[in-house]
Amino acid sequence: MLQLTQSDKKWWQKPLAEENGKYLPAELVVLKRVIRKGEDGAWLNSRGTKTAVIDLVQDEKGNFRTVRISLPAYVHECLEQLYAHPEVAKGVFDLVIWRDSDQAIRFVEVKCPHWDRLTPEQKRFSELANDRHIETGIAEWEFA
Repeated sequence: MLQLTQSDKKWWQKPLAEENGKYLPAELVVLKRVIRKGEDGAWLNSRGTKTAVIDLVQDEKGNFRTVRISLPAYVHECLEQLYAHPEVAKGVFDLVIWRDSDQAIRFVEVKCPHWDRLTPEQKRFSELANDRHIETGIAEWEFA
């Protein structure tokens, strides 16, 4: 279980954690902690397949905005294939992590077990990904 430090800040009603002097949603803190050597990753906070979130920045007025990156073509293609299944209307995992050296992809769902559980759609997403030999996992966190 990953321990996060809760801040007094919120973004879209979402409580933010404080990590290295920044205010971030749990998904981005977990992303930074579960990335392995040689990997990159992003938060799939929408159903997009071409871009995803890598950071949350605060402007001088205190407003937050996301920083997005373009996903590699092979990650985009994988997401498109998974989204093509009617059972995946919802349920895509929070994080996509990839390694360019061998085009490996893995998905991580971020959960706080005190109030959050895998949905049937997320279980189906995991099965579909695993059928394609794509690793999936769950990263549990809580505020310390």
